Amino acid sequence: MKFKKGDTLVEVGLAIGIFSMVAITVVSVISTSTSGAQSSLETTLTREEMDSQAEALRFIHDAYLSGTQSKKKSVDNKYTALWEAIKALAVDEDSPSAKLSYAPSVCDEVYNSSSPGTLNTSITGANPFVVNTRELYDPTQVDKILITESSGIFFEPETYPRVLYSPVAGSTPLDAEDDQDLYSQVNSGYRNIQRVEGIFVVAVRGQSKIVHGTTNSSTRVDDKDAYYDFYIRSCWMPVGADRATTISTVIRLYDPAVITY
Repeated sequence: MKFKKGDTLVEVGLAIGIFSMVAITVVSVISTSTSGAQSSLETTLTREEMDSQAEALRFIHDAYLSGTQSKKKSVDNKYTALWEAIKALAVDEDSPSAKLSYAPSVCDEVYNSSSPGTLNTSITGANPFVVNTRELYDPTQVDKILITESSGIFFEPETYPRVLYSPVAGSTPLDAEDDQDLYSQVNSGYRNIQRVEGIFVVAVRGQSKIVHGTTNSSTRVDDKDAYYDFYIRSCWMPVGADRATTISTVIRLYDPAVITY
């Protein structure tokens, strides 16, 4: 009887060990790549949402400024009330409530645990708000356009920072798939903000010295509220992360009342 020589236990164990190392390496690379792609997508979508807020504020400011400088006395600037309402939310830049620095370690810090749907202004800054970009066609609807935390719809994001819309404010939003179809939403009347997740804006006003007068004897220097800095901030917890990801940007808009002074 002839015996066929097989693999020894050492050889089998070595083969299994090599296979396991290769498999772990491959899984690790795939996991890292997937995590990186997910992070990149979340960052891109967040920046798009922040850009929408920035462009809406610039549009309101420019529309009001255009009407203010019009030579037609009969022109009724419909953006006056909206711009004034936004200005009213601003706090002085040297005020403790301005909170010019923003670096939460976790997103829970940004929200008020004792009052769901509101923000922790000791972290965010005073009077946080967002602009409903889908209602700007009618600037007289200030309450629909300027959404403050008194609405109680500011929450920590389930995925990434975003603004969710629905036909009626406070009703159930679209599902995850339809929520991405902007054309379908707008044409179906989804213009009311139902929920704001992980994004907000705070306004800070600054003063400049304005010189006016025609002669040296009548020249006077006054401190005027000359500009407004809008801090657009976001916060979300990536999958598997123990520390928040935050993105912040700021835009400065000059008060038309001072520009045309």
